[in-house]
Amino acid sequence: MRMIPANAQHVGARHEQQDAFGFTDIDQATFVAHGGVLAVVADGMGGLEMGGPSSRCAVHTILTTYAAKSPEVPISEVLARALQHANASVLRLADEAGYRGGVGTTVVAAVIHKGELHWVAVGDSRLYLYRQGELTQLTSDHSFAVELDRAVERGDLTQEEANRHPERRSLTSYVGIPVLHAIEASPTPLLLQSGDRILLCAAMVSMARLMNTRWPWPWMRARLKWRTSLSRGHWISSMRIRTI
Repeated sequence: MRMIPANAQHVGARHEQQDAFGFTDIDQATFVAHGGVLAVVADGMGGLEMGGPSSRCAVHTILTTYAAKSPEVPISEVLARALQHANASVLRLADEAGYRGGVGTTVVAAVIHKGELHWVAVGDSRLYLYRQGELTQLTSDHSFAVELDRAVERGDLTQEEANRHPERRSLTSYVGIPVLHAIEASPTPLLLQSGDRILLCAAMVSMARLMNTRWPWPWMRARLKWRTSLSRGHWISSMRIRTI
């Protein structure tokens, strides 16, 4: 299975790009044989301090940790370790800047190895699979909105109360939290098919907006299509891997 990576990023109307992304080297055949190809997207939390530095720190740490993977160690184990190392690195960054507890970023990381997809995610950055005209979100958001919607399903709240809750947009887990325990991870590797497209993206990309974008994506067209929402102040980073 051959992989074709691509990426797109736009700062929108914000004064600073607070997202970061990266790939491992797809041409390192020896490493790819046991480690596959890793892609990472991190979305620095704008409501906290140092969103940009925290996302760049997380991406760098995850790429560096994963690049040190040895052949005998399972991919899932190294992904989990890389995420914990990223959390420790962002906490150190916060301590050095005097912002303990006030720095954070979301992260989604995915590895394709021998036709199988592995992933980890924290926060509300997302991983999607596009297959045969169907778009599927593979990750679940770590957000208070999810908890509120569950409360509505149980009958504990009305939908209006859930929608108006002041903490609805708050995250329940992110990189930079003192103890990182809520982690979204693939329970088992997902077997990919030829022609599948894997998308990692920052939180500002909704399922509806993705479905309204023509696939396969010419990336410049996609970036132009996003400008309507970007002009309202949103930013975007995304990465796609196409399999052949």
